[in-house]
Amino acid sequence: MKRKLLSLLLILISASTLAFAQAGKPASAAKDVKLRFSWWGADSRHKATLAAIKLYETQNPGVKIEGEYGAFGNFYLKLITQLNGNTAPDIFQVDYKWVYDLLSQNKSWFVDMRTLSDKIDLSGFDMKYAMAWGSADNYLIGLPMGVNAIGLVYNKGLLEKAGVAINDSWDWNDLLDAGAKVKKLGKEYYAAFFNKSYLNYMVKVQIKQKTGNDLITKDYKLGFTKSDMVDVFAYIQKLLDTGTIPPFEEMVPFEMVYADQTPNWLNGKYGICPTSSSLIPSIRAASKFDIGVARYPIYDNAKNPGLITAPTMLLALNSRSPNLPEAIKFANWILNDKDAALVLGDARGMPASSIARTVLAQNNRLDKNIQNMVEKAIPFTGGPEGDLSQNQEVVTILDDYIQQVGYRKMTPEKAAEGLMKDLADKAAEMSKK
Repeated sequence: MKRKLLSLLLILISASTLAFAQAGKPASAAKDVKLRFSWWGADSRHKATLAAIKLYETQNPGVKIEGEYGAFGNFYLKLITQLNGNTAPDIFQVDYKWVYDLLSQNKSWFVDMRTLSDKIDLSGFDMKYAMAWGSADNYLIGLPMGVNAIGLVYNKGLLEKAGVAINDSWDWNDLLDAGAKVKKLGKEYYAAFFNKSYLNYMVKVQIKQKTGNDLITKDYKLGFTKSDMVDVFAYIQKLLDTGTIPPFEEMVPFEMVYADQTPNWLNGKYGICPTSSSLIPSIRAASKFDIGVARYPIYDNAKNPGLITAPTMLLALNSRSPNLPEAIKFANWILNDKDAALVLGDARGMPASSIARTVLAQNNRLDKNIQNMVEKAIPFTGGPEGDLSQNQEVVTILDDYIQQVGYRKMTPEKAAEGLMKDLADKAAEMSKK
């Protein structure tokens, strides 16, 4: 009996000793989490975002975030390849023009951001605005990171020297008038330049101003007549014939970049560039002269002013991320956190989150030119562009015909005929999906 009691006592002592040892042992470190975050933009955006990532890692030991960043030009094709191959980053930017295409291909690739109201603070977002630009079939692909507007940035000194008084009520003839005045400074001077994406935008806006419609309407019909498009293509020829913009041969090396990387803008040879307000910080930093901003041109008696005040980009989440909870946590932080707002500043334009905007305003960190461009555009917003007109193949078709006109390989009439046929074929194809 004594032996049994002794054995039992030894067992209890051993168990107690083991429990004490385990309790006194330091807890093992949490498993490291690695996330990937991809975005496009200029150097100023890259630097600000990398600084924000570093801050987040400091505040969240054990979390490492790999930044994948570059130019806008090939971002979409790379993202599509990654999504199809299940190699997409955990968090990534999406352009509002891609929403329809991406969700049409496979909406299960993305987290519906509406379902995260318990994990992401949505109180600072205008959700009607978010849904208007970031959803299709009521599925919200991402939350807006900034509020964007298209307007004109100009070289104050050059326009003053040329006697051009730019203002916020310009129509398209005013741009031609400015072209004649700037050309008097010398043959190497041009009133304006348009890269590839802004020529595409100009055509769409002029059509909307003329007709009130997008290129392709919701019922898969063309939203314009041949004479409408002939007028727009003829305007591009006028810009070239009058020397208001440089020949396409001069612009093509820089058709995929913006003013901050265009030598003749930086050298003071170009007076005006159409731009997104989100790009103002990089243009301001690169330009060695004073810049100003003005409203985008609008036809007199336009049926729809057509200006877009869209998100600079949307923040989306990969639904197949192996570390989705941490990715959601980071998304909430970069959109709403006060420290994040101060580090990011206006790198993605005026923040869409009122929480971030308030922080920047309190610290005098909102760029006045960005504010002005957005405020000048908002009263003339044409509403969201229709999904069908944002289709990437539609964009490519339009680009091709703009090039045909710009290089004088087609007359405006022939280009309008060809464009209408190709767009009608594409619309018919989309209607069957």
